[in-house]
Amino acid sequence: MKKIKYVVLTAIIFCCSMWSSSVQAQSGYFNTYTTYTGMSGSGFYTSMQGMCVDRNNNMIYAAKINTSTQLTQLYSIKMNSSSSNRTVKLLKNSDTNSTSYDLGHANDLAVKAQKGDEQVSIYVAPMTDGVKYVKKIVKLQVNTKKSTYKVAKAYVLQYQGTNLSVSGITYSVGADKFIVRSGNRFFIGDFNDQTGKFEYEATFTLNYTKAVIHQSVVDVSKYILQGISFYQGTLYVPLSKPDPNGGASNVSVILTYPLNINQMIKEQKGTTTKDFSKELFTRNDLSFRITSSAFTLFEIEAVDFDDGTLYFNTNRGKKGTQEDMMATFNDYNYYK
Repeated sequence: MKKIKYVVLTAIIFCCSMWSSSVQAQSGYFNTYTTYTGMSGSGFYTSMQGMCVDRNNNMIYAAKINTSTQLTQLYSIKMNSSSSNRTVKLLKNSDTNSTSYDLGHANDLAVKAQKGDEQVSIYVAPMTDGVKYVKKIVKLQVNTKKSTYKVAKAYVLQYQGTNLSVSGITYSVGADKFIVRSGNRFFIGDFNDQTGKFEYEATFTLNYTKAVIHQSVVDVSKYILQGISFYQGTLYVPLSKPDPNGGASNVSVILTYPLNINQMIKEQKGTTTKDFSKELFTRNDLSFRITSSAFTLFEIEAVDFDDGTLYFNTNRGKKGTQEDMMATFNDYNYYK
């Protein structure tokens, strides 16, 4: 009898712990922000692109490009709870001794690092821009002590014999897998240093015609795709609403898609399932949108997390001004 009581009690505790962990993820609609640090000024390139957060070493990495030369500047931002102690450094390529380098469009960044690493790996999605790394994924080795970087390796994402253009990349610490995007095709897998290829184990697509934003269904299929970020079972996807000329406007959204990486790999491993037959739909209970009245351009380029806080970078400005920045969403934290 005592054993039965113990088993029942254990089951109750387990269920309660599962319920507790499941309700930790905050839900709601969030549409205001606070500037974390400015990213404009003398010497800064003018077009913000990819961004990622090294959660193990309290560092943000961001890319800005010169739209005329397609050269990239790579920055590190030291994170701190005090705004006065946040430092922005322009990194130098140690091979060329220059702060400018061809990384294509540098549309998205992903980081893989352990706590205390002096050498950190940053993965870059160049798309089809530039010269050196068209339709490749670039792995950078960043020396955090010297504030320098160099190209360690370049990979291709090959599908049906064709190298694809990569516009999005993110890394899952828990699954130890990367997610990369080409157009609306997503691949889950890892890099093979011997073959120089990204070897995928599962594929999927996202639905954009029935996106739920603030409890309303919105067709965002014509919006401009930006970076991607995976965090705690959800894929975060920023998009920019186009203006009448097709460029970015003052409206940006972040869609959220539930994604179980290990389960998806398990489902597709060893099956004859057609590639990209799995389509994900947005969560109904979590969305983000910024509609800026102060700026004619508010283009969220990339998002990432640290300790439950959602960080994003943006091209922001109005006629005659440019005020690019890093920011956080007010009132939102995954663990609240």
